[in-house]
Amino acid sequence: MSDVRLDGWTCAPVVGVVVPGEGRPGWTDAAWWLALLEAWGVPVVVTSPRDVAATRWTTLIVPGCADVSVADAVDGLDRADIVVCGSDGPAGEAIGARAGVVRYERSVDALDPWTTEDAVDAAERAFLTTARSGAIAVWRWPDGKDLALVVDGDVDHPTGVDPECARYVAPAIETARRAGYRGYGVFAAAANVDAEPSSFPAGAEYYNHSYTHPYSHWNARPWEDLDEAEMREELVRSDEAFRRHLGADDHRMFRLPHFQLEACDRTYDVLEGLGYLADSSIGGNVSVTGGLPDHPARRAWSERPEDAAYARTHPDAAGRRPFLQLPISSDPTAPEFRHGCCSYNTLGEGVRSRTAEPGAYEDVLQSVVDRAADRRGLAHLFIDPPDAGYGRLNGDRPDYAFAVERWLARAASRDDVAVLSTAGLARWWLARERAVSRLTVSARDDRVEVHVPEAPAGASLVVRQPDGDPVWRPIPIPE
Repeated sequence: MSDVRLDGWTCAPVVGVVVPGEGRPGWTDAAWWLALLEAWGVPVVVTSPRDVAATRWTTLIVPGCADVSVADAVDGLDRADIVVCGSDGPAGEAIGARAGVVRYERSVDALDPWTTEDAVDAAERAFLTTARSGAIAVWRWPDGKDLALVVDGDVDHPTGVDPECARYVAPAIETARRAGYRGYGVFAAAANVDAEPSSFPAGAEYYNHSYTHPYSHWNARPWEDLDEAEMREELVRSDEAFRRHLGADDHRMFRLPHFQLEACDRTYDVLEGLGYLADSSIGGNVSVTGGLPDHPARRAWSERPEDAAYARTHPDAAGRRPFLQLPISSDPTAPEFRHGCCSYNTLGEGVRSRTAEPGAYEDVLQSVVDRAADRRGLAHLFIDPPDAGYGRLNGDRPDYAFAVERWLARAASRDDVAVLSTAGLARWWLARERAVSRLTVSARDDRVEVHVPEAPAGASLVVRQPDGDPVWRPIPIPE
């Protein structure tokens, strides 16, 4: 049991979200705010419109376009710090006129990949501004660090097939080793591992990228043409090849070959049935949380592409997948690209064509880390082995690997960075989620006591102090 005492609090914070029935006005914005609060590590109580007055709230999130019954229920509260969120409507018009209410007018229904991350950041500021009675959360990264850094790449093709991904795995691992970076991971199509196991040495974690990588050298069929049994065979054969040749399993991590999300629902049924911990196939600009991990929804919210199941989540555990989506950070040079900052896509023509200067790619990587630090978020970079290992073999020019090495050494040595492997990120996030679900707060005279049973090693609290500045303040959780 880990306990933290917070002096100067007159009551225990209770954060609630009013959730109308699914399909009713305001449900999507309530679902979005629940996803954000969960990602921020804030314990939340869900209330239906008819039950609002039955609980003592310190901070309450109310969808503005909910019907007027919500406003009537809120009028019966003695006191609560209130955020009216999303599109205006009966509830927003009635509640918005009250003193002290903060309006957050952006709606998840109006977001697209160009606006999601900024909207999420603005939502966090609105929440912290509103929660004048205080708020408590489990911090998102280990050891109280400001940001997490995750770097991985893909192997689609064998030696002799452009761009010869398998040939560059060992040089990429060497680049990471020389930089003192120990978290590099490789999503490998395992047909390559069977064909040339010596190209996959120790020094990196290897993750499931299917066996034949459909829609490429090993298999011309697109992924969406596979039925559920064939998808399952792709994953199982891949994991078996890893165990046979590499002496380790795939860590229950998956990435879709070529990010082929067209058969997302069928794919996710297979991942869930096999007990996978995470998929990593979308960009942070697409994710409902603006780049933090989340649990994908079981079905799309609507026909809008932005509401696809892989890009949304659900308030109820039964309505979402048990595994995580681990978004790749958005590409600052291609904000419209839906699959993150990938070395083969960035800088317009793509680094893989190698017409950009190595320093230009280094600047891209650095800008992603700097933005993650500003947002206290996740810097998840996709650097393919032919880009991380470029320059290590005869005839390779120019030396992109040295630019990657300089950047890795600089980023990994920052005091504010938690370096995680892709699998480490998933394990940390799931353990942190369990800690949030167990967290309890009790009031004692002029203080509150926070109990965090079985908090993962490195976990810490952050608080928004009552009547203090609207910022998170870190509080270590004692061992």
